[in-house]
Amino acid sequence: MKYIINSFLILISVLTWGCSNDAWDDLPGDISDFITEYFPGSNVKSYTNAADGGHKVTIANGATLIFDKNNRWIEIDGEGVKLPEVLIYDQLPPALYDYLQSTEQQKSVFAMCRDKHFYKLTMLDTVITYNIDTGGITYPGESSVTPSSVSKTS
Repeated sequence: MKYIINSFLILISVLTWGCSNDAWDDLPGDISDFITEYFPGSNVKSYTNAADGGHKVTIANGATLIFDKNNRWIEIDGEGVKLPEVLIYDQLPPALYDYLQSTEQQKSVFAMCRDKHFYKLTMLDTVITYNIDTGGITYPGESSVTPSSVSKTS
């Protein structure tokens, strides 16, 4: 009888473990490395493959990340929470980060996206756009800013 109960408990444990939805196991290595580096200690709530070969990852109680078919991020939405400053520093062009730092906004980015022409940063009440080709930064209420006109603060 004890053998049957133990066997039953082992079977239930194996089935429960085998059926668990551990999205970490499904993530490509470079995406899981990205999440581990910029959102340490986070759990992945969901992971889906897009029709275009990209990926969408939702972090439990956190950000939603969209990656292209080459596993490069194209959109990161903090879902109402500011994005980590180290992510902003590492992943944005230096001129754009310098602009954020000079205006003391490097800790105020809630979402960011990019394509081959632009970076777009969503702040609390505005959007900042960086043109990759020209290096111009557009901030509503200001004329376009170029990297040479940004004074870096230390």
